Amino acid sequence: MMVTNYANAEQNLRHVFVHGLKLKASIGIFDHEKTRLQVVIISVDLMVAENEPHDDQIENVVCYKKVVDDIEKLIAAGHVLLVETLAEQIADKCLEASDVKRVLVKVEKPEAFIHANSVGVSVERMQA
Repeated sequence: MMVTNYANAEQNLRHVFVHGLKLKASIGIFDHEKTRLQVVIISVDLMVAENEPHDDQIENVVCYKKVVDDIEKLIAAGHVLLVETLAEQIADKCLEASDVKRVLVKVEKPEAFIHANSVGVSVERMQA
């Protein structure tokens, strides 16, 4: 289940998210998956520390465009066997920003089974 609100005033946390990002990826363990791109749907929820005022300046916040750009670069890097691997790579990339305290990543494959809307995995990671 995707968390819908990671914002928390008591802990001074903001919720930054990207939901339903549809991309074509080279992913899967089966031979037929290794020869074609398939749709993946990615959702990312970030719990971000609000340490300083953002002063209405993009460089003072975690930018969701950068999150999308980073995901696109990970997918462009080449074939990945498991959705778990892709989700973990995305989570690790998001946690490179020190303001990101926790991340939940959901990766879905909507074309995997004809009788299912989608299959996939969610992973949650936190700053150490």
